[in-house]
Amino acid sequence: MRWEQIDSEEGYHRMRVETAWEEIAADYDDIVSVYAKVHIPGFRPGKVPQSMIEQRLQKQILDDLSHRAAQRLSKEALRDAGVEPMGPIEIGDIECVKGKPFRFIARIWPMPEIELPDLESLTMGDDISDPRDVISHRLLEMMNFAVPDELVRAELGADESDSGKESIPWKAATDRVRLMLILKRIATKEGIEVSEASVERRIKEKAIEFGSTHDALRTELEKGGGRQRLKDMLLAESTMDYLVERAN
Repeated sequence: MRWEQIDSEEGYHRMRVETAWEEIAADYDDIVSVYAKVHIPGFRPGKVPQSMIEQRLQKQILDDLSHRAAQRLSKEALRDAGVEPMGPIEIGDIECVKGKPFRFIARIWPMPEIELPDLESLTMGDDISDPRDVISHRLLEMMNFAVPDELVRAELGADESDSGKESIPWKAATDRVRLMLILKRIATKEGIEVSEASVERRIKEKAIEFGSTHDALRTELEKGGGRQRLKDMLLAESTMDYLVERAN
């Protein structure tokens, strides 16, 4: 894999990434194996020839491959560059053709400098409120830094993304994003990690809850950085559990 940092724009950092087809061939085969389970008249499930699957579903296969491989490779490139993203990694200018080099451009907001407080100060005392609420409130009080509007809009979602910056929904979304970033920084400092196995377990649980399949939900999450957002959420949960245990 090769990467290079290119021009920044409006606070974003951009990186061009390229890798040989051999580096993503296993991802391609895995995605094809998932599509092999779809129903095609004349064939039993799982018995459809790979050549037919590729012929009929090549666009969908390469689309899924682009999202999966770009997210994985961009994280590797950012780690090599020593850059930590503040939010989801945005992918663009994808070039994905079977058997040829895979190229794309990753765009991120870099994580700001966050000076963490002494975690020993996060004690519950006589407060009988939910400890997670207490710790969240104290962390937000002690660490105030700017959050990009784009991350707040993403947190709000399409229905409320046009809320004014003085509105209650906007301020609440800003606090949620800021708290997530604080917890992510604490996790890094304290060595808290979330395994890929934990992410897969949560995907399986959500697939059952949504009446979907594990493979279908995993593929959907890999588009647009949903898998990384899920992993960040699990990391925040683990970090909050760690802080609650310390505070008691």
